[in-house]
Amino acid sequence: MNEIKKVAIYCRVSTEEQASEGYSIDAQLDTLRQYAKLYGWDVSDEYIDEGISGKSIKGRPAMQRLVSDIEKNKFQAVLVWKISRLSRNMLDTLVLLDKFEEYNVKFISYSENFDTGSPIGRLVLQLMASIAEMERNTLSENVKLGMKQRALQGEWNGGIVFGYDSIEKELIINQKESNVIQLIFDQYAKGKGLKAIANYVNKQGYRTKKDRYFSINGIATILDNPIYNGKISWLKVENWDTKRRKGKNPNPILVEGKHEAIISDELWNIVQTRRKSKSFKQRQSNEPFLLSSILRCPDCGQGMVPSITTYTRKDGTKRKHRYYVCSDFHNKGSSACRANSIKAYNAESTTIEKIQELINNKEEFALKINSLNNNSVNSTKEIQSELKNVDIRIIELKELQDKYFEAYEQNLFPVDILQERLKDVSEEKSTLEQRKNELSTKLSSIDTKVIQPDLLHVLLRKFTETYERSSRNKQKQLLQLLIESISIFQPKDKTRVVDTIELDFDFTEVNISKTFALIHLLYLETDEEGVILPQTTVSNDKLPPYLEQFLPLFMVRFPPNNPKPTINLLQQNQPHNLMWKRHL
Repeated sequence: MNEIKKVAIYCRVSTEEQASEGYSIDAQLDTLRQYAKLYGWDVSDEYIDEGISGKSIKGRPAMQRLVSDIEKNKFQAVLVWKISRLSRNMLDTLVLLDKFEEYNVKFISYSENFDTGSPIGRLVLQLMASIAEMERNTLSENVKLGMKQRALQGEWNGGIVFGYDSIEKELIINQKESNVIQLIFDQYAKGKGLKAIANYVNKQGYRTKKDRYFSINGIATILDNPIYNGKISWLKVENWDTKRRKGKNPNPILVEGKHEAIISDELWNIVQTRRKSKSFKQRQSNEPFLLSSILRCPDCGQGMVPSITTYTRKDGTKRKHRYYVCSDFHNKGSSACRANSIKAYNAESTTIEKIQELINNKEEFALKINSLNNNSVNSTKEIQSELKNVDIRIIELKELQDKYFEAYEQNLFPVDILQERLKDVSEEKSTLEQRKNELSTKLSSIDTKVIQPDLLHVLLRKFTETYERSSRNKQKQLLQLLIESISIFQPKDKTRVVDTIELDFDFTEVNISKTFALIHLLYLETDEEGVILPQTTVSNDKLPPYLEQFLPLFMVRFPPNNPKPTINLLQQNQPHNLMWKRHL
């Protein structure tokens, strides 16, 4: 192991831990700073995840930034207050430990008093990580057991449910909302469909508890929820973290609740009989809708979804027309948004034509990519400037804190005045440290690596060649992997047309990102549904030749996650995104 000169401090606290055990961020930081000072280590940076659970390292921005800086060799050790601050998940802890070892970085825990610079330290770390995970699992099981027991007794386990107010874990009928519940059940019992009901209640001005429009799924959830019939259900879904809605429990708990019912047994049974008799399969089209979700509504920005309209000719034959419509309109009705329909064939053909035009003009394509390169490099300056000012102010506040402590020791000011001033300084410093964390995360996500236009052109050329000879299902896969979003526009007194097409490339996560999925799909042998055939699976030991040609692009996020506007591929000198825009 290298001699430790610089260390990184990592702190994490969940809301529950701070409330129950006092693991405040400030307390952790002060302790670890003093510890580093004691050993003569310089603190390279501080990484703070506040109000975040330790169950998984996913969704922890400061941890992601820490891992990124480990790979940049910014320090020789990571210092934490306690191993559980790193992660309460054994697998995550071992993955992080391997990362530390790979880059010759020590891991030091203040409370457990060990480091990973020795085999004994590593063994102790693994044991402590196992204990931390066991504690989390035990706590989780105890909580689940308690909630199950409450459910068996007909008691509500808490949470928001429309139609009721939850007061000290007891459900009390909300009269205004219960009228809406009654209306929904009555309408369905009379034969109204889910979309018609959603549209009706939205037009009447009713909204959910979060003041949002009712959707088709929301109406269905209400109709299927036995809580409105005075029942308590529990464990309807198992292993939610991994299986989500697919983990349906065939034998959930269903008991009489202690709360008052809104819907009578008679009405409940009528509705459930109709629910079970209905077929919920959507009408299928022989032609897949290639641009589902990536086509965006011009009014609300939501994804657009398929819609099929059937016309009957004079001779009695029927003809189907394919459209894309706003998903909010489709799910929530005209109160939420307009249909903004666009003919599917027109949108799909325009999209592929414009991608082809983009790669046909190689010189202009190169100019646009080089413009992106320049803007990407320049975009860091503003963030770096603010980060510098934040660092300066944090240092000033630390010095001010020291002066106040010195004044306290010398009895220069009344205690209540000093406490008030220290509180103000501490609050400002905490806010600035959070801002520093945000800026550092944003700065680390900005990609300044030069993008080679020729390689990107090769990829797009391969895309169009493969697209032309692919089945409709595979064409849909290809477009969904290449395109970030498509917006539409309606010229005056004309039909809607495609307005902009935004492409997105991400080479930062090998074999994980959409771009790598696209490359595999383009170069590997697949069936007509786009599924990679067994004989052409990729080895993890060595990159296949078709991936090696794109090595110079690896670790490039294109368009980069820079806080800049988009670039118009048909105009010059505009930062920053790869986009086609129609002629005005």
